[in-house]
Amino acid sequence: MLEAVRELNRQEKVTVILITHYMEEVIHADRVYVMDSGSVVMEGTPKEIFSQVDTLKEYRLDVPQVTLLAHELHKAGVDIPEGILTTEELVGALCR
Repeated sequence: MLEAVRELNRQEKVTVILITHYMEEVIHADRVYVMDSGSVVMEGTPKEIFSQVDTLKEYRLDVPQVTLLAHELHKAGVDIPEGILTTEELVGALCR
């Protein structure tokens, strides 16, 4: 279904607002807004938002598994960037 919505956005230039609790669904969004108790508490691109894993956890939000793995590797001293969103990105970062 999400692919159909993306295609509608691309072909018809329709603005789509997706409300979800599933973080994997927002990695292809142009902008992400995180709300808590009715207020916007974070705003940015998916990469900007998911670069803040600890803040997302404070708001009781799950993080895509690959993003969490990359975050833990980064904290352990592996030289990879924060905000990795896909397996392909993680593999590329580890292989460089």
